[in-house]
Amino acid sequence: MKFNMVTTLKEDSKLLRIDTEDGIDNCMGSIPNYNELKKQIDLNKWYYTDKKIPYVHNEYGYRCDTIDSIYENDYILTFGCSYSYGEGLFYEDVYATKLAKKLDLKNINLAIPGSGISPQVYNTILFNNNFNKIRLPKYVIYQYPNDYRVSLSTYEETRNHLDIDTFTAGHIKEYDQNGYIFDYYLENDGEKKLKDLLFPLYLNNVWETLNVPVFHITFSDYKQEFKSKYQSFEILDIVDGNHDIHERAKDLSHNGRNFHDKVYKTILKKIKNG
Repeated sequence: MKFNMVTTLKEDSKLLRIDTEDGIDNCMGSIPNYNELKKQIDLNKWYYTDKKIPYVHNEYGYRCDTIDSIYENDYILTFGCSYSYGEGLFYEDVYATKLAKKLDLKNINLAIPGSGISPQVYNTILFNNNFNKIRLPKYVIYQYPNDYRVSLSTYEETRNHLDIDTFTAGHIKEYDQNGYIFDYYLENDGEKKLKDLLFPLYLNNVWETLNVPVFHITFSDYKQEFKSKYQSFEILDIVDGNHDIHERAKDLSHNGRNFHDKVYKTILKKIKNG
């Protein structure tokens, strides 16, 4: 499993489709320094020493309940990157799964590993167009990734679809031969600030207009450096204060199950407080 997933979009697509595979411990190959990090682990105190993590995906490649389940059930809808996908975690330990179980809702988690904010906007447009008329979500969560991630699309003519890939600005030289990313994300970060200003507003307004409660969170990744004066909500930064490597997910890179429990309890408290 790659750290960042290529998503595909066709003219008849109802959602972005992720290039995922079912399997066991898929995430281990996605962290370049995993073997070096593992040398720091005391296997006698590590939760994952004798555990293998299964990854199972739905009809669109997402690690959650089937989209078809919303025809008969209420659900919670989550957008995010690998943190919300649950890279290196058992499915039941992911905060979105825990919330859905606690609230007796189906778990529709559209998190895409390695993605930025743009795919969240694309999937919000698609979901709103194709599924909201069936049943609105009870709650919506946006987990904002690193805001220097840039999503680029290429057209595959032979298969008549778009491939959407995400990279971190400064690490995509093969796609930036004319210097566009460097000029507008790094030397002058106007493109990044434009998304800072407008994308959170748009995502919030979609659900606010439909009277669906929406929660905006980040895990110290998203720095909204250019914020609209008309933005009436905050993007809550939930901080993982535990730096013990044994507390991380099994891939030794992502936040661990105890942090996800903290996220789950934080959002649950907000739901209960209205």
